Amino acid sequence: MLTHGLPGLAMGSEPADPDAMRQPPRPPAETVLGAGLWQRVLRVAAVIAAVTIGVGVWAHTTDRPWQTLTFLALGLTQLAVALGSRARPGTAANPMLFAAVGAALLLQLAAIYAPPLRQLLGTEPVTATDLLIVTAVSVLGYAAIRLDRRIHSTAPPPAEVGRPISESPEAT
Repeated sequence: MLTHGLPGLAMGSEPADPDAMRQPPRPPAETVLGAGLWQRVLRVAAVIAAVTIGVGVWAHTTDRPWQTLTFLALGLTQLAVALGSRARPGTAANPMLFAAVGAALLLQLAAIYAPPLRQLLGTEPVTATDLLIVTAVSVLGYAAIRLDRRIHSTAPPPAEVGRPISESPEAT
């Protein structure tokens, strides 16, 4: 609820890629998770799981509040992925996404530091150092989605961009 609700709504208002209309349409038979999307989901999920489990194991072996730090790592990594999933990173094209991620982050911190929520969820306050460590490691979620987009681009090769669909090999 913390990491998917507000950012998910804000992602719905994310501006489209400016070159989207220059690409041919998807085949009608292609599924929602077609064009390599399900593989991307698995790759990014593996990074989220690795960060979360890695933080949990590290926290447990160093006698830190491992359940709280694992909870925090999962949430922060998912928020980092949400920021990395933007069609146009580095722009202010969708300020609602930043507001939604900020609100989700505040809710995540409230779950750790606000006494009523802490008692309800069984979390423990963490030190500023631990918070910074988990935040730094969680940035891997952002890096993973950006790197995955760069390596596994679904865009056609540059020679294909702008070519009318009637001239593409698929149209013949």
